Amino acid sequence: MDLQTLAALGEFIGGIGGIIAAIAVVASLIFVGIQIKASVRQASVDSYSTITSLWTNFTNAVAANDETWRIFHSGIHDYDSLPDVDRARFNFLIGMYFGIQDTVMVHEDLGVWKNTETYERILEESYRMFTMPGVQSWWRQNKGRVFAPRVEAYLVKRVESEKKV
Repeated sequence: MDLQTLAALGEFIGGIGGIIAAIAVVASLIFVGIQIKASVRQASVDSYSTITSLWTNFTNAVAANDETWRIFHSGIHDYDSLPDVDRARFNFLIGMYFGIQDTVMVHEDLGVWKNTETYERILEESYRMFTMPGVQSWWRQNKGRVFAPRVEAYLVKRVESEKKV
């Protein structure tokens, strides 16, 4: 075997190595793509699970106890008539409620909440709750201190736009 034949053989083997390397890179990219897709899907599932858990905890906190339910129900209808001790409890309950709204909005903004119809329904329910007479009184007395800014901005803007209609 002469030098020229060895050089050609080396070039051929190098070409095969390049092809194998290219195939390995493509396979790696496909694998990474599959992993990213799975991670995004898992983030969406985790988001849904987190929000479901928050709603379950809120529902259990309010509906499972007659006194807590009475305070919440009275507070959303007539906050001003609540005794101070009940107002304090109502403040925590309604803060928990609107805290869940903030969590939903954050998850939507991050793109991990993939349920547009449910998101719109949650916003609608949040608005309905916000416009209850007791909640409006509570909000006027605590404006700027009780909401996450994004929730407050959304609800105030929504109330103002509804007044124009």
